[in-house]
Amino acid sequence: MDLPSVGQIHDRYLALSRIAGEHWGGTLAGRLLLRTGFDGEGIAVVIGASLAGAASLCVDADGERLREGMRGGLCDFVVGNLDESLRILKNEIRRGRAVSVCLQAQPGECLAEMVERGVQPDLVSPGEGAAVRTFEKRGACIVQATSGPGTETSLLEWTAGAEAARRMPQIARIAEESLDGSRADAGARRRWLESAPRYLGRGFGARMCVRMTPAERGQFLERVRSEVPTASVRCDGAPVVSPIAPGAG
Repeated sequence: MDLPSVGQIHDRYLALSRIAGEHWGGTLAGRLLLRTGFDGEGIAVVIGASLAGAASLCVDADGERLREGMRGGLCDFVVGNLDESLRILKNEIRRGRAVSVCLQAQPGECLAEMVERGVQPDLVSPGEGAAVRTFEKRGACIVQATSGPGTETSLLEWTAGAEAARRMPQIARIAEESLDGSRADAGARRRWLESAPRYLGRGFGARMCVRMTPAERGQFLERVRSEVPTASVRCDGAPVVSPIAPGAG
């Protein structure tokens, strides 16, 4: 399966959080996101949507890929027809709860049926097509795959070696305490650090990340170096902290 990086999921989540702030008062609870294709980008969007509080429907003709994704914890349900998917989504949307439903179907035919039946997503992230343009005309917000973060932040990604179960929460806490609470995106990044481990599937292993400004990054790295000797940290892909060997120092 073509898995996205943890950083890709983080950036899709931040993009969706920005859209929530611009259109829906900061939350996607009770909103429906539509995606076609459960590829790497699709997985990143689906997980990011769940983290942002949305319900999502991902349509893909490859049933084995969808079932593999569910076994890996990347989505909540895999169903075989539109009616079944809409029943699940309707219940969860009414409650304002995040849920991810993958539908095994031909995307073009499924989207055309949705248009015909008046099913209207709030956000769409599938690509080109007449149905997508119809959804947009009816008020859907188009989520661009290329909408990335600004240049003022860097992606910090970390692992914690053999002590991951104990050390990963510790590093996440250091990261959260390093965030500048005056920034508009501080709340979204804090929610990511607190909630992402519950949504990331087993295929990602013990990896975590967050975007930081230079000032946040400096404080974070200083504390990790002194408080978590088993940690490895990369900044925009380049190693910046390496684990201290036993007995060293």
